Amino acid sequence: MIMKNYFAKSSVALMVVSAALASCTQEEIVQNDVPARQTLNISVNTQDFVSEDGSRATTGTDENRTTAFVKGDEMGMYVISNDGTVICNNEKFVYNGTAWEAANELYYWKNAKYIAYYPYNADLTAQNITTVDAIKTKFAESDDFYTQNTAEAYEKADLMLDSIQKPTDGELEFNLAHQFSMVEINVPVRRYKTTEAQGNFEYTAPVSLTWTTALKIGDNVVAPYSTGKGSFRFIVVPSATDTDLSLTLDGRLMYDEGVPVYFGSSTEPQSINLASGLCKVYNVTYSEVENKVVTRDLEVGDYYYSDGSIYPYGNQEGDNDKSKPVKDGCIGVIFEVGTGVPNTPWTHGSVLALHDSNGENGIDAWCKWGTAANTIATNIIADITTPESKTELINKKNGYEMSYSEELGSVEAISKAKAYTVEVPGDDVTSGWYLPAMGQLLDVVAKLGGVTVSNTDNMTTRGTYSAAIAKISEALVKVDGRATDGNGAYRWWSTTEKGTDHVYTLVVNEGAVGDRTKDNSTGNENYTRPVLSF
Repeated sequence: MIMKNYFAKSSVALMVVSAALASCTQEEIVQNDVPARQTLNISVNTQDFVSEDGSRATTGTDENRTTAFVKGDEMGMYVISNDGTVICNNEKFVYNGTAWEAANELYYWKNAKYIAYYPYNADLTAQNITTVDAIKTKFAESDDFYTQNTAEAYEKADLMLDSIQKPTDGELEFNLAHQFSMVEINVPVRRYKTTEAQGNFEYTAPVSLTWTTALKIGDNVVAPYSTGKGSFRFIVVPSATDTDLSLTLDGRLMYDEGVPVYFGSSTEPQSINLASGLCKVYNVTYSEVENKVVTRDLEVGDYYYSDGSIYPYGNQEGDNDKSKPVKDGCIGVIFEVGTGVPNTPWTHGSVLALHDSNGENGIDAWCKWGTAANTIATNIIADITTPESKTELINKKNGYEMSYSEELGSVEAISKAKAYTVEVPGDDVTSGWYLPAMGQLLDVVAKLGGVTVSNTDNMTTRGTYSAAIAKISEALVKVDGRATDGNGAYRWWSTTEKGTDHVYTLVVNEGAVGDRTKDNSTGNENYTRPVLSF
């Protein structure tokens, strides 16, 4: 937009000059030597953090955990003319999986300076940005800079950029480098791998990290990001002087709830003075957790965490099962293994959320399902009075497909489920939250609830699945989740329609299958209990 305005101003200037000359010579002047605009093409590379010894900084023992872009990432770019004029102001580029695309067509400017930075920050558009240092200052002065305990917050703090001065043509190659420093704390974790029957899936058990003495950089309390596999990272703004930053590592680990393991680097604070792009790595040792991989298949009842780790709770019959699941970071309980969402990356299993959507404790989570206009003919099971129709209901497991279909995009219950605010692992580790189909809710009843669900059940009869609901509730309560709030008729919506104006529900407080109208009024409690697949 700014670039086009700048061209327009140049054209006006030419017209003024032409008019002046015409008034003096009475001759027509033809401007026929204007060079064609050259489209700007960019490519982007990244540089990983480097350890103090000069080696590439991976995450703990995970050599694949390096800096890489994923589809949907956003980058910003400035173009500054030779006289300091901002030609291109914080133009946003979006990564489409193979290349970076800008919303507006951009052109090459000779003798200009080009600055690219990541991640994109819309707030910088209103700032007077003409230098690299100005961008670094804006990132570092954020009040919540050192609160980096989520993937989004960590990425927001990890500024990368590059500048190119007076390129010879419009083919620009940016080599984005980390502008701040990074500290990594690696702790031992229990490591597992499933058998070939479950795809040789590798996972780790969770470990929570808290601090006995507050972790601080100057006066700022630091909240590190758990990258998974026992690594905790945080970005540090390098000291503006030669003065070292002081860091006290005095904390505790929790592998099993209520059993803290204390550690400390020494009685003296650690000093760090890292240049941008460098990292400092601390390795914590604990003899009770061995650095080896144990074979153990995933089981229904295992607990799932926001960093992708899995607590091996299971049936408590194996030597590798544990009995006190860590609460910190737990986002749900696994209710099926080996299915997930077929024909996607998420085929290892599925997880039931600890709470309902739209309300931390579920009290305010009531919503209507949608409207009759959202009806999909192929999604309807007219009734469940015959063995055949009950079998169809049991096999209806297309919750992800329905939740992300264009036809059901405006359904309120589906929107609530997808917008569930509990963080999930990124990097395509999970499907994200979605509203389950009725067959998936019956999987929760059958597999997590431990009962047989068949096409001969009196599905709609009160109490049919009460024992299962009690067992499901027990699993959720163990990590501070819950099945109901104990008030009124408590139902979980599904994506499965009974007709043009009814949808099947799991009547949690009665232990039965039911249905409700799509436009329920206040007073008919209908909740969205999201699930995800991994």
